[in-house]
Amino acid sequence: MILLLCSNKELVAQAARQYSFTHYNTANGLASNQVYNITQDKLGFVWLATVNGLQRFDGKEFITFRHNRNIAGSLPSNNVAGIFSDSKGRFWVVNDDNSVGLFHTSTFEYQNVPVNASPKTYNIFFPYRLLEDWRGKIILMIVTQGIFELDENSMVFKPSSLRVPEKWHVLELAADNYNKCYWLGADSGIARIDPLSGRIYTASNNTIKDPILEAFGRLENVGGIRPAVGGKTFSCNNWPRNSGNPLFHWYDRQTRKTTTLNIGNSLFPGYHEIKGQFIQSNGQLWVYGLPFAASYDPESEKLNVIGQSAAQGSQLRFDNTHDMFEDRQQNLWIATSDGVYVFNPVSQPFNAYHLLRPGATQPKEGPVTNIVQLSNGNIWVATWGKGLYSYDRNMAPIAVPAALDKWKDVLTIWYIHQHSKTGLVFMGEQGGGLKIYDPRTGKLWNTLMEVFEKRTIRQITEDHEGNLWFGTQGGLLVKWDHAESGGNPEKGYSSLMRLALIQKLYTDTDGTIWIGSLGRGLYQLDPKKGKILDHITSKTGENWQLCTDSPTDIIRYNDSLLIVAGNSVSILNTKNKTSQIISLDEGLPSNTVHTVQKDTSGILWLGLQNGLCRWNFEKGRFTLFDRRDGISFDNFTSGGAFSLNKKQLAFTTGHNFLVFDPSRVLNATAPPKVTLTDLHVMNRRVPIDSILQEGELKLDPQNNSITIDYASLQFLDHDQLSFYHMMEGLDKDWVKSTTNKAIYNYLPYRNYTFRVKCVNGDGVDSREITSLDIQVKPPFWRSYWFLGMMVFLGVGFLYWLDKLRMQKLRATESIRTRIATSLTEDLSNSLSSINISSELAKTKLENDSHRTRDYIHHISETSNRMTQAMYDMVWSINPHNDQMHKTLERMKHYATEQESIYNINITIDADPSIAEKESDMEHRYELLSIFKEAIANAVKHSGGKNIHVQLRLRKQKLLLLVQDDGKGFELTTVARGRGINDMKRRAEAIGAQLSILSEINTGTLVKLEMNLKY
Repeated sequence: MILLLCSNKELVAQAARQYSFTHYNTANGLASNQVYNITQDKLGFVWLATVNGLQRFDGKEFITFRHNRNIAGSLPSNNVAGIFSDSKGRFWVVNDDNSVGLFHTSTFEYQNVPVNASPKTYNIFFPYRLLEDWRGKIILMIVTQGIFELDENSMVFKPSSLRVPEKWHVLELAADNYNKCYWLGADSGIARIDPLSGRIYTASNNTIKDPILEAFGRLENVGGIRPAVGGKTFSCNNWPRNSGNPLFHWYDRQTRKTTTLNIGNSLFPGYHEIKGQFIQSNGQLWVYGLPFAASYDPESEKLNVIGQSAAQGSQLRFDNTHDMFEDRQQNLWIATSDGVYVFNPVSQPFNAYHLLRPGATQPKEGPVTNIVQLSNGNIWVATWGKGLYSYDRNMAPIAVPAALDKWKDVLTIWYIHQHSKTGLVFMGEQGGGLKIYDPRTGKLWNTLMEVFEKRTIRQITEDHEGNLWFGTQGGLLVKWDHAESGGNPEKGYSSLMRLALIQKLYTDTDGTIWIGSLGRGLYQLDPKKGKILDHITSKTGENWQLCTDSPTDIIRYNDSLLIVAGNSVSILNTKNKTSQIISLDEGLPSNTVHTVQKDTSGILWLGLQNGLCRWNFEKGRFTLFDRRDGISFDNFTSGGAFSLNKKQLAFTTGHNFLVFDPSRVLNATAPPKVTLTDLHVMNRRVPIDSILQEGELKLDPQNNSITIDYASLQFLDHDQLSFYHMMEGLDKDWVKSTTNKAIYNYLPYRNYTFRVKCVNGDGVDSREITSLDIQVKPPFWRSYWFLGMMVFLGVGFLYWLDKLRMQKLRATESIRTRIATSLTEDLSNSLSSINISSELAKTKLENDSHRTRDYIHHISETSNRMTQAMYDMVWSINPHNDQMHKTLERMKHYATEQESIYNINITIDADPSIAEKESDMEHRYELLSIFKEAIANAVKHSGGKNIHVQLRLRKQKLLLLVQDDGKGFELTTVARGRGINDMKRRAEAIGAQLSILSEINTGTLVKLEMNLKY
């Protein structure tokens, strides 16, 4: 595949330059090999419209969106006919079901946008054009249907106000942002439409003398209109009715130069169609279609084809090109019938060259053995059996010297060296022949000297004295003594020693010569004495040895270190006689190092069997480059690394050679910011755009397993960046990733910050660390509000307990006070009564014995009453008597005592459930006191024979009934004595209801209703 750069002065020079394409098809993630359109969204993701769905690509993985009738908001069709991204960041989708709509990249949902076509029978598979003009208006042109303009308020495509010439069949519409007009291509020609004035200009109505209309106005069947940025150029294509091939047209406004090309003359024979044109940001114009893609060179007025159909044998193989697109890094994407091809014609650092003669159009492949730049700047390329090739400083092929012309296609040259003192060029050949060329005179010596024993001359080096040293296939080390020869290249040769096959000769900075042999290790030679100074093998010693006995390349790194290639890499410290082996274990991409070279910045470059490795020796970092980076053949040959133009390096392969400027490959500038590309929560995809807009990811405690994908969105940086991520709050340090994924199967509830960065081959971190705040909500029972509520309830509960305790203390104190008051009152009354009765008894003792006996009897009853009251009080205070069955027992005991004193029958009937209840001492004491008072009144004053006591439980209330069958009394007339008033007082003290019912000759009923409290 041949591609010419757009820089005019380098067009010829780059004739042999090869570009490398990254190819995506169904084998590596593409949904379908039929790709219609490519675009890039505001975040930098590349989107592809395919016949089998819409895809988003982040440089690592494809995400596919398809129609799903069970999901609202999915695409209406899997066959996506086209996509377009406007200046507002909206993403338009054209579908094969005759619909147009917006695909919201933040939610992955589709929104239909109606098209008011009349009649509504348009077919979107007629050619269409979706574009945005300089005013930000979205225009939809559908062939045979007309032009529609988006109404932003109603979000409906309505018929546009743009007028089309009558009877014109519109094929193309393009917005000219520079001239602020539209260009319309049709079957009848080209028209210019001014939307402000509404005027239409054609070839027959060119009142403004537009040169485009003068040049192309009368073409028929015009499409592919592309006005260039700045209005400098204009291009289009058409297919005349009488032509077998479409025509490409180009116009330069400055020079008024017009070019017309028959596309068939630039391609292999066959059927061809032009589908469209594309202009890169640097102004390079591309033409594509069926079955080709090509760049246009206005200087040579030629189309430079980079790909054709498989049947035509092109390396870039497809049957149809549907679209071309340039991303933000100036990578060019080609949408074809065989997937997508990506390359960078502007900044690709590696230039792979095939063998090319001046004037030839087709380069050749061949095993390159040696590359040397002569003192005049010309570059000679030696091959094995394919001849000798010559190029100038800009890699333009030039003729080999006339003296070498007859051998130029058959030479098998292993090594070329130009002598520093004489300028003679020595060429070592396959059969031991030595050709010597003098650039000053053009003279050629073609020799076959006996000293070389007809063995291949594989290596040549020059010592500090100007002597040449030759290494042969047979292991001979041959010296050409410059002084002894007298300047005659045919004299002064001598065989110094025989070693094994010599793979490398290298003159060190100290003047000694290092000899790499096959199977016998590395030798150090003193060229002045012709003596071996050192012999190093893989078994020399533990601290002074090689990684292999067959070193293939040697380079001096600094005044101490010598780098030796041979499968792995040996670092020899020639000052202290120590060595170090660098292999896969130390980060080397593979143990297949064949060659090594150092650039001007001290970076080492290793030619591997499977790529080119950049080794930042000081930082110990390795970066691998391969075919994806423009290295069309990445199997490098032994010892084939050379320096050109003081800053470029050249490496040889079995098919071509590679030339590049190391400073353009990688520098110390910070790599780009990493982009979060995908997010899965519990293995379910979450739209990352919406999360980034919110700035935070919130997770439930049940959904705390996440996978985060990330990439640099640098689509041609193939594994040349190292990625590191860290979950602050969980990871203690940065975690290096080889999959561009961060997987956390369980995140404990707390707040986190996820961070990710990338590091380039020089150890420089990305300009900015990408971060995402993540909040894992705790379960409700561990949330702050719940814990706060629990603390509040706990404090409230403790407060309630304390308040209840204080209430009980106050109630107990109140009870004690009332009991003490009641007891004091009873004692006081009783003692007063005793005191009065005793005084009266004293006065009546001598003169009224009967009265004295009554007073003594009263004193006895009062003291007994006081004793019972004190005993009841002590009994009530005892907590062992809290249960009601204790109270019932005391009631029955008192009734038995009264029966034994008085001739009366007392029965007590209590509900069984009352015995299980409990009561506090106050209620218990007052109940017992009222009961005793009622019994005492009945036995003393009723005159009855029976007293019936009932205790009933009604809704947690205790009902006490004391009924006698005595004489009764009139409540309204009888004076209330101490007993009745005492019962009333006690009932009120505990909040009980006391009632006394009595009738003459019927009896008396005392009724008490009280609460059971505890």
